[in-house]
Amino acid sequence: MNTRLSKSSSFDETVPVLVVGGSLIGLSFSLFLARQGIKPLVVERHPGTSIHPRVSSLTARTMEIFRSAGIDEEIRREEPPFPREFGIMFVESLAGQLFDNLMEDMSAYFTDASPVEGNGIAQDLLEPVLRAQAEKIGVDLRYNTELIEFETDEDGISALIRDRVSGDTRRVRTKYMVGADGSKSGIRKQLGIGQHGEGTLFHLISIVFDADIHELFRRQNAHMCFFANDTVSGSLVLYPGTFRRPHIYRLDVIYDPEEETIEDYPEERCMSLVRAAIGIPDIPVTIKKILTWEMAGRVADRFQEDRIFLVGDSARVQPPSGGLGGNTGIAEAQNLAWKLAAVLRGEAGSDLLTTYDAERRPVADYTVEQVVTLSQQREHEGSDGITVSTLHVNMGYRYQDGAFVPEADGKNLPIVQSPELWKGQPGTRAAHIVLERDGNSISSLDLFGSRFVLLVGSDGQNWVEAAKHVKDTLRFPMDIYQVDGHNADFNNPRNDFLDAYGITSTGAIIVRPDGYIGWRKPGTEENKEEMEKVLTNALSTILFR
Repeated sequence: MNTRLSKSSSFDETVPVLVVGGSLIGLSFSLFLARQGIKPLVVERHPGTSIHPRVSSLTARTMEIFRSAGIDEEIRREEPPFPREFGIMFVESLAGQLFDNLMEDMSAYFTDASPVEGNGIAQDLLEPVLRAQAEKIGVDLRYNTELIEFETDEDGISALIRDRVSGDTRRVRTKYMVGADGSKSGIRKQLGIGQHGEGTLFHLISIVFDADIHELFRRQNAHMCFFANDTVSGSLVLYPGTFRRPHIYRLDVIYDPEEETIEDYPEERCMSLVRAAIGIPDIPVTIKKILTWEMAGRVADRFQEDRIFLVGDSARVQPPSGGLGGNTGIAEAQNLAWKLAAVLRGEAGSDLLTTYDAERRPVADYTVEQVVTLSQQREHEGSDGITVSTLHVNMGYRYQDGAFVPEADGKNLPIVQSPELWKGQPGTRAAHIVLERDGNSISSLDLFGSRFVLLVGSDGQNWVEAAKHVKDTLRFPMDIYQVDGHNADFNNPRNDFLDAYGITSTGAIIVRPDGYIGWRKPGTEENKEEMEKVLTNALSTILFR
């Protein structure tokens, strides 16, 4: 590799973090990082946000993440209607016979375990929202800009970027780099990081089109249909419209790249396939885009190489079954963002960053495995054979190792279960409960998002005093709340806080900025001095100080 970058004594600019790839996951990561006070440089080779709908829904857990970042209301203003009863149907054609419903369970989108609902916003509608919010808070987004080369050394990374319109190049110096450059990630390949998993499942032709078929989807009660008839088999996807654009649709059919290419699918043939899938031979159809893509299950062998991290499709690709690809990538982005920010602000040791791989790669392995299984169950067994719960996969997992203080019985716990069964165990998502202050109700999840939070029970005043002292001594930003009791910050009208978080009235629990439990003490009779030591040790463990 050319060494002129790292040996250069001058750079055109210096940034804390360089993000390569400004699509859904790169934008989300950059927004989360900027919310933590670190403003990255983002380079995206395409001229603007996605024109392809691609990701077609956000789960309740993903909306929790966007809510914690303060942008859920902006997304809600753009979202299309997303009825609870939508399903994934198996039909002869969209206008033909209904055989089965392959997704009666919408709990990943609508669940009592969350204060929010999922929605059906597509990527082409979501990305402009994220872009506007990122630019509003100072993220440097450069479209039509690509990474040409990079080199790493002990102190950082030197990169060469190029404006694809003018051809001008700039040398950039950064402490960390994030690869959000997609399934064919050049960064992953240059680092020599391999992949494992099921590999290629299918190659597909994807036809994006417009036709007057929304009423047919409504009659089938579907947002997606698998179909099979004498002419064609495949899938039809509805991307509901908003005031930004009308409804659009996508047809996917399998093809063999060794026998055919995209040139073998001219517009006339594609229109014929679309009409056969719809089941109305003469229906007017407008073809908007014809693409090829690979359905695969692959996970990178590692998500970190020194100062470089992989997120989204560069780290993991999976079938679209269950709609969890983009949702999983957004969770990866949130996990990495708070850790990078804590290190760059000097609040954590650099070893905290190794927990990104330790936490997220096992989740990626499990998610890809389950999504591949779901795809196979839908294809071969129908609704009666589906065992995969997308709610459990997306919201009910437990980190087995990482930035938290484990408990003695932690290794005996399940890796995944229904989210409401978790009771404050370190490494699990903090539970949603209703809190009240001054007559106003909020979710406990609204307390999390930018800083560490200490929650204590009604008899936990000593924890409050100890935490204030530790906070001042360590110069560490942390919010401290007492639930119920004489000096309560919040009341718990349903009286379910202690049970949901697995503590007693004298207990305490630390929640990380991403809403995951970092430490807990179910109950204590210790004095304030001992509590200060316990809290200091807990934070030092979590943050690798």
